[in-house]
Amino acid sequence: MTREAGVERSGEDWTATLFTAWQEGQRLGAVGPGPVSRHLDHAAGLAAQLPIPRRAVDLGAGAGVPGLALAGLWPESEWVLVDAAARRVRLLTATIERLGWESRVRAVHGRAEDVARDIALRGRADLVTARSFGPPATTAECGMGFLAPSGLLVVSEPPDGTSRWPADGVARLGLALVPSPDTDTVRIQRLRLAGPLPDRYPRRAGVPQRRPLFGD
Repeated sequence: MTREAGVERSGEDWTATLFTAWQEGQRLGAVGPGPVSRHLDHAAGLAAQLPIPRRAVDLGAGAGVPGLALAGLWPESEWVLVDAAARRVRLLTATIERLGWESRVRAVHGRAEDVARDIALRGRADLVTARSFGPPATTAECGMGFLAPSGLLVVSEPPDGTSRWPADGVARLGLALVPSPDTDTVRIQRLRLAGPLPDRYPRRAGVPQRRPLFGD
C-alpha cells in the first residue's frame, strides 16, 4: 500500500488502512476476535454523542480502538494514543504513517500514570477516551490527569447496564458524572473535570490499580 508522504488519506481509503491494522492487531492480541468493522461502528456511535475535540487522548490505545477511528471521523482533531506495550505502539506508529496523519496523531509508549505527568500533555485534552482500559477507579484516575478544565473522560461501558461509577468516588478526583444516553451501538459513561486538576493524581504507576479510590 502506497501513499504520498504527509498527505492524509480520505474517504473510504482510510478505513481500509485501519481495518488492515486492526486485523494485524488481532494477531498481536491487541484487538478482540470478530469482524473489525464493528469497531468503526462503535467509534461512530461515540462520535455521534460527543462534541468534536481540539485535542484528545486515548488510553490503552492498543491497535487504535477507538482512538484511530475517532481521529479519522474527526479530521480536525489532534490525538495522542497512549499504550504501555511497545509492540502495540510500533503498530500504531506504522499505521499513523501509512495514513499520513503524523502532523496530528502520535503514539506514546508508557504507563498512563507517568504520561499524564508529562508537562506537554497534562491538563491539555478536551477529551480522553478509554475502552477496556481497566476498572472504573483505575480508568478515572489514569485519565483525569490529561483533562483540560471542563474536559470529558469518556469510558466505553459493558452492555449489562450496571452502574459502576459512584458520584462521591469520582468527586475525589475532581470529576463529576454527566448523563450518558445509551444507543444501539454504544454505551458510555461521561465524566467531566469539574474544577482544578488535583495535583496529587494520578498516583505513581501501578498504585491506582492496587489501591483504587472507590469500588471493590
